[in-house]
Amino acid sequence: MSDAATLPTPDGTGSPSDTQPERRAEPPETRTGTDVPIRISVVNDYEVIVRGVAAMLEPYRHRIRVVELDAGGTPKESADVALFDTFGGQRSIVARARDTVADPGVRHVVLYTWTADVDLLAIARASGLSGVLSKASPAAELVDGLERIVAGERVGLDLPLRLAHYGPNGPHQPPVVPANLTLREQEVLAMLGLGLSNRDIAEELFLGVETVRTYVRQVYQKLGVKNRTQAAVRARILGLEPANERRNAS
Repeated sequence: MSDAATLPTPDGTGSPSDTQPERRAEPPETRTGTDVPIRISVVNDYEVIVRGVAAMLEPYRHRIRVVELDAGGTPKESADVALFDTFGGQRSIVARARDTVADPGVRHVVLYTWTADVDLLAIARASGLSGVLSKASPAAELVDGLERIVAGERVGLDLPLRLAHYGPNGPHQPPVVPANLTLREQEVLAMLGLGLSNRDIAEELFLGVETVRTYVRQVYQKLGVKNRTQAAVRARILGLEPANERRNAS
């Protein structure tokens, strides 16, 4: 049994995983009209991430109903869409998304990511994912993309997504942590908090090792730290505390 946390959703549902009932084998009820909200589970290794996505979707609750926030595991509730945010480790999160494709309680599995190169997209297609949606898009476009996917369209699986240089704030989302770090630097800091090596980080993010070294140096400079241990401590102080399952696996 996973020790990943199933967090309360914005509508008050959800509970810690040790009291969460087993997910029903059958899929959610068939959606018979556009007035029926899409049921989605939001998944990532960090509570701050899943709560942020839920907050962004809250104004669209007449179209999207968040039924589960899961930090560190895979969905336990039946849903139209399992939305996997790739912050903190693309490759490992894609592997969990691939496992969820076979779950009869989830109709569609979707990646939500800042970047997706040709290798990541190839893995997504081969894994049977229904779509790849960009975190650089405003919430309205995310909702539109989710609705298109539920309607049967495969979205974002062919065109690579490039990381936009928006500084610490994305074009439509707040920074993950309150520090003057770019989007990629925030992600690298999270992975330093897991104790990962530069090679491990490069593998997870589909980057070159030298590129990761550059990001690590930039993180050190901006946070005023001198080594990986200090960076890891700062990551936890800034709220980048991963789920137990991810922390124990690193």
